[in-house]
Amino acid sequence: MKFGARIIKTGIAISLALFIAELCHSPSPSLAGISAIFAVQPSIYRSYLEILQRAQGNVIGAAIAIGFGLYIGNDFILIGIASILCVALLIQFKLEKTIGLALVTLVIVMDSPTSDFLMIALTRFGTIMLGLVAAFIVNLIFLPPKYEVTLFQFIYSTNDEIMRWIKLNLRHAADFPLLKKDMKWMQKQITQMSSYYELYREERTFLRRTNISKSRKIAVYRQMILCSQKGYELLRILHRYENDFLQLPPDKQELIRMQIDYLTDTHEQLLLTYIDKVSVDLNYAEKHFSQDPADLMRLFLNEMKEIDKEDDDEGIDQYHLMRIIACVFAYQETIDYLEKLIHSFKLRHDEENKIDIDVHE
Repeated sequence: MKFGARIIKTGIAISLALFIAELCHSPSPSLAGISAIFAVQPSIYRSYLEILQRAQGNVIGAAIAIGFGLYIGNDFILIGIASILCVALLIQFKLEKTIGLALVTLVIVMDSPTSDFLMIALTRFGTIMLGLVAAFIVNLIFLPPKYEVTLFQFIYSTNDEIMRWIKLNLRHAADFPLLKKDMKWMQKQITQMSSYYELYREERTFLRRTNISKSRKIAVYRQMILCSQKGYELLRILHRYENDFLQLPPDKQELIRMQIDYLTDTHEQLLLTYIDKVSVDLNYAEKHFSQDPADLMRLFLNEMKEIDKEDDDEGIDQYHLMRIIACVFAYQETIDYLEKLIHSFKLRHDEENKIDIDVHE
C-alpha cells in the first residue's frame, strides 16, 4: 500500500469521529474511532454502499447482543454462541464484508454492565454508528478523487512501455531479463487500470448532460483498456515465439514489422488525440467509416500465402507463426474500434466532451 489520500482520509475520519463522540458526551468515544476505520472507502459511491451495509450488519449484531443480554445472559460462552449466530445471519443476508465490525459491535454491546444494560448497550451502538457517519462525511467532503485523470495516466504510461518493448523486440534489441521483469509490471498495471476504471465508472453525476458525456467516456476508456490488453498479449507472443519470427525471411519479417509499427504508432496517436495533444482530421470520419477493416486482414493473409508458395521455410512452426499473426489482427481490430470511438467522440460531441488531462501530471 502506498501513502495516499485514503490514508489521510482515514486519519481525518478517526479524528472527526472522536470529536463528534466527545460533543455528544459519549462515555466511550474510542468506539466511534474504531468504527470509522472500517468505513473509509476510495470513492463516494463505494462509501455510500459501505455505510449502508455496515449499518445493516451493526443493527443485526446489536439486536442479537441486546436480545442475548436481556433474555439469556452475557457471559463469555454466550458471547461466543451469539457471535456464531451473528456470522451465520450475515452470511445468509450476503453481508460478509460487515462481519468484522458487526462482531466488534456485538462483543462491545454484550460486554455492557448488567445494571442498566439496555441504555448502555444502545449508547455504545449509537457511538459506533457515529463513526460510520463521520467516515462518510470525510469521504464526501475531503480530497475528492479524480479517477479519470489517474485512469488515463495509467493507460498512457502502460501503453508507452508496451509499445516501446514491442518495437525493441521486433528489432532484436530487447534485454530479455529486463523485459521479463517489465512484463510482470505491465500485468500489475493492467490489473490496476481495470480497478481505476471500475472506480471511475461508479462515480455518480447529477446533471443529465454530464451523465451522457461520461457514458461516452466510459465506452472510450473500456476500449483503451482492451487495446492495452491486446498490446500486452502481442508483446508476450512476440517474446515467446521470437525464434520462430527470426527464422522467417527478411521480407516476411519486414512485412510483419511494418504492420505492427503502424498499429503502435496509431495507438499512441489516438491516446494523444483523446487529450487534445494531436488535432483531429475533420474529414477523417467519412473516409474511414466506409472502409472494411477485414480488407487489410485479407490482403495481409494473401501476401503471406503468396510468399509461402515461393519458398518453403524449414524449421518454422506454422502454428507459432499463426499465433503471432492472430495477435496482430486482434490488436488491429481493437485499435480500429478505438479509432472510431475517439473520432466520433471528438467530432460529434466537441462542445460537451472537454478533456482536461495532462500525461505528465
